Amino acid sequence: MNEAGPGSAEWAGRFEQQAASCATLGSDLWSRLLRIIALDVEAEGPSWSVVRERADLRFGQAGPLRLVGAAHRLALTGEAPEWAALLPSCGGTAPVDGAVGDRELGGAWSALVAAHGEALVAGLDREVQTNEVGRAAALGYAHAVALGRSRFGGAFRPRTTDSTATAGGVADPMRARLIELGCSGGLNLRLDRFRLDLSRGSDAAALPDSAARSGAARPDAAVRLDAAARSDGVVLGDLDGQVRLSPQVRTPIAPGLSTASTVPVVERIGIDPHPIDPTTDDGRLTLLSFVWPDQVERFERLGAAIDVARALPATLVRTGDRTVAELLSDVLSGSIGASAPHGVATIVQHSIVWQYIPTDQRPAVTHVIEAAGERATLERPLVWVRFEPDEWDRTRAAVWVRSWPDGGDRLVAHADFHGRWLAPVPSP
Repeated sequence: MNEAGPGSAEWAGRFEQQAASCATLGSDLWSRLLRIIALDVEAEGPSWSVVRERADLRFGQAGPLRLVGAAHRLALTGEAPEWAALLPSCGGTAPVDGAVGDRELGGAWSALVAAHGEALVAGLDREVQTNEVGRAAALGYAHAVALGRSRFGGAFRPRTTDSTATAGGVADPMRARLIELGCSGGLNLRLDRFRLDLSRGSDAAALPDSAARSGAARPDAAVRLDAAARSDGVVLGDLDGQVRLSPQVRTPIAPGLSTASTVPVVERIGIDPHPIDPTTDDGRLTLLSFVWPDQVERFERLGAAIDVARALPATLVRTGDRTVAELLSDVLSGSIGASAPHGVATIVQHSIVWQYIPTDQRPAVTHVIEAAGERATLERPLVWVRFEPDEWDRTRAAVWVRSWPDGGDRLVAHADFHGRWLAPVPSP
């Protein structure tokens, strides 16, 4: 047992904070459970007996999510069938409207701790890796805005052969080498194989029951949609993709986008301190365990994305003793993977990752990307996509695109942290 680190009162505060976050992001069940655990930890009950075994976990290591993720894992493996009977992700009967009261939920939790305390302690050593697939809609939209209809794609005419010239000189489309920082299981490295439906703008009340259950929208989040967002819209990605994302579109999308704006990805490389291999049974289980169990639609979508990942290779690189900047430099230079050939853009993307890169390392990451940008050409452009908390409104994310050569840096959209809604920002 490790006696060092924060005491029970501080840990109780961490659970309360995470409970509030879960409530905001649409998980009533996990929010209530975390508050139950907070009270038990503060009283130094059985939950504290589990947590204090790893009490030296730092705040940023997401101890509360590690604990409830371990509990979800026990349900998914079938080791805790009575607990699983409460979780909708396992076919359980506990809906998000509180039909299972706190007393029943607390009793089930106490029984789980008593029966599986050692497994819960072991789960506190497991890094939280959510790999939120819903963010792919905003990321894919950013790709299309940056390259699909841009002057890069419009001006680019690679490998036009005599036969194509005879047929009208149809050029090959721009393709992309995709690099993701904080890739987790690398699921969003496959976003070009997802169907990104941005054509079904509607208010929250019109969303299907399954979307409401998964937190796609809350009644208090309903907004009036622009007529342009209601009507035309666009579908990006793979029209037949088994992963289908249809966020609530709150503002008009950029003009000129179509399915042809999707940028095909020819190489996929992810960088992460603790990457998860989704092609293994343990990797699949780990990713699924960190999805909140009352968000069934989100849970099923993640499972479908894992199936895509198993069929489509990607290279996942562990940072180890090296910094993110050092590894990214090697990837951008072609020392890891292949350097971008003529007609291939390089896209560097990350989503809710910047805050986890040590403060003193962030300037180096920026420098590496900017240095690569200085070497970019119209035939080999570079795009940097950032899906990170909005510094002016911390209840939402902001999606920024910076491109080279001469593409500038601009805000292209606001989005929900889990991709439940997307609000494109018009060009200035």
